[in-house]
Amino acid sequence: MEEEDGTWVLALEAALHEGAEDCEIVAITRGRPLPEEHRAQAILAQQIWATCLAGGRVNNFSQFDEIFDLPEQSLVRSDCTLLVDKLGNEEEDKISVVSEVESVFTHYCKSRHLRYDTTRRWADIILPLLACRMPPDHLYLTFEQILEKFVPRETGTGAPVYHLLRLLLLYHDPELSTFLDSHKITPDTFAVSWVRSVFSSVVSLDAVTALWDIYFQERDPFFVLFLALVVLVNAREQILGLKAEERTAIINTLTVTPAALTVHDAQDFCSLARYYMLRTPTTFRETWQSEIYGSVYLGDVEGSGGGGGGGGSGVRREVGDLPLPQALCLPVSSQEILTSLHDPQDDPHEDPQDQVRFFLIDCRPAEQYNAGHLPNAFHLDAGLMLQQPASFQTAVQGLFLAQRQALTTKTPGCGHHLCLMGSGDMDQDQYVHMVCASFLQRYTSLVSLAQGGYKALHDLLSGNLAESLSEHDPAVCLACRATPTPGLDHQHPTPALSLNQSDSEAAQGPSLVTRFSSLSSLFRARSTEMKTKLVDYITNPGAEGGGAGCSHDHRHISSLDRGRLYRNQTDIFSIGDVCEDEEGLEEKRVASFLCQHVSESGSMTRCQLVVTMEHLLVVMEDGRVVTRRSLSSVVKITSKKKHPDLITFKFGHTTEDGQPEITDMDRFLIPRAGEATKVIKEQILKQMEATLS
Repeated sequence: MEEEDGTWVLALEAALHEGAEDCEIVAITRGRPLPEEHRAQAILAQQIWATCLAGGRVNNFSQFDEIFDLPEQSLVRSDCTLLVDKLGNEEEDKISVVSEVESVFTHYCKSRHLRYDTTRRWADIILPLLACRMPPDHLYLTFEQILEKFVPRETGTGAPVYHLLRLLLLYHDPELSTFLDSHKITPDTFAVSWVRSVFSSVVSLDAVTALWDIYFQERDPFFVLFLALVVLVNAREQILGLKAEERTAIINTLTVTPAALTVHDAQDFCSLARYYMLRTPTTFRETWQSEIYGSVYLGDVEGSGGGGGGGGSGVRREVGDLPLPQALCLPVSSQEILTSLHDPQDDPHEDPQDQVRFFLIDCRPAEQYNAGHLPNAFHLDAGLMLQQPASFQTAVQGLFLAQRQALTTKTPGCGHHLCLMGSGDMDQDQYVHMVCASFLQRYTSLVSLAQGGYKALHDLLSGNLAESLSEHDPAVCLACRATPTPGLDHQHPTPALSLNQSDSEAAQGPSLVTRFSSLSSLFRARSTEMKTKLVDYITNPGAEGGGAGCSHDHRHISSLDRGRLYRNQTDIFSIGDVCEDEEGLEEKRVASFLCQHVSESGSMTRCQLVVTMEHLLVVMEDGRVVTRRSLSSVVKITSKKKHPDLITFKFGHTTEDGQPEITDMDRFLIPRAGEATKVIKEQILKQMEATLS
């Protein structure tokens, strides 16, 4: 092994001497850090970093005017002096090194129009570069490229990069993510130093040098998030064991967790990060890379204490149709769903774990599903969760059974990753989000939501719907009715081949659709058997083998179904202790509205206000019914002129003298407040009329 190591290092030295490009360097090192004896010489690490980060790029450090007149110049000089003291240089060398570092920081601030801020952790980033004894021009260019390639433009509290880290943790370890959420611990409370310094502020100099040998060859700005994910997942038992500790103590423990990393751990650390990276949907990269990373010329936020340059005033804060902080889970684009659908037998050498493949769950109502769906999509009517919880639980059990069997038989189009698909309309998909939340509450990993729902998928396949979808009926399909038929209206090109796309993207679109269409017949043949077993299980869950050999009316469960077909089934999860009466839960729903409950302290919690024939229900995202009030107990509904969406419901009864006596109240922030109050008032009047008659 030592001889082999020596061989690749010799090849690396030769390649660097000949001026090889970064891709050639990566091909030689294959993600290995330099051996310790070569790292001690520093010259190889210096050459690798300079080639991977700054090869072929223009260096403007020669344009520095050598005028040190920043408003924060005294702070810059003080930080540089403290930094050089850590290096242990001879006294005669310290002055020149301080001047060199101060020049780098000053020129970067001037060229980017930034304010210097110690909390940016620039001193921690430049320390390993100084240890490599880089010449000043290489030092500046490498420092610049680290900030603009690997440090987000915004790294302060609430920055998008931390919300993405939380979503990644939720995807791979929902139990650990839920634990942190329950203690109100978000990644920006413990991972700021990790992200701002690319771990250089929290691990030893030797360890960060070995880590950067591999890190910079990855050329992936999001790699830091997967490294952070590995830190958390590897320490999960220790973290979960802190349940009784105070929030501050948990945060302090988390902050220093990477400090245990040694130079010998670097390769395994990065290998584990690659493992999780390969098993994560990539849609978030395409959506967010340009918004989170890149030159600080794109913007700076005053007082943000950002990373490369703080800012990104134009940074988007949405995932799909939800604000990023409120995103339930990782989004997956229709493009990625279709790309992942190929027969694993096409490449017998491919490890099935090395590509994300989805078990697609279509959560639309049965009538929409039956009007068109992907041939590999399994149906689960999300509306059943509230209206027929026992039926819903049985259907979920059947779905997981079908997934296990599909994985065992290597059914095409079925994988380990669960992707829930709604219609693509926020109002219609409120139940889908609740189903997603219930899966995560049960610590189900690898759960995602189809971005844009069925509508986005339908648009992508619009040129080849007949071959791509099963049971597609344009006369009933809601997506067809909302989108002009291709070829009939040339003023509205289909989203799959938008006029705004490049020629290369347009060429790629049809090839993807054609490739998927060619697999549709295979999906239909192989998935029909699995769906038949699923229906057998749902209609006769107690039968051995899923009810094989029994005669049933094979159809999908619908939210319109009623009856007692699923009595005596073991619950996977319950709706909540407040509402255990099945009759009450099966009461006809009149309307429902997404809203936020406002507590007495002013804190807000996302929920849903459900209006039935006789009751007003408050349902949390995880499906728990936390409040169930009779409509007859509503004595007053009020709002404020300045805040018409802030609605207060006052409950009580009427005294003998005809005066209302208030016994309780609830306050909600309802985006569709006018419609909600109108429906509730109408339902109260109907109930009063029914009582009088």
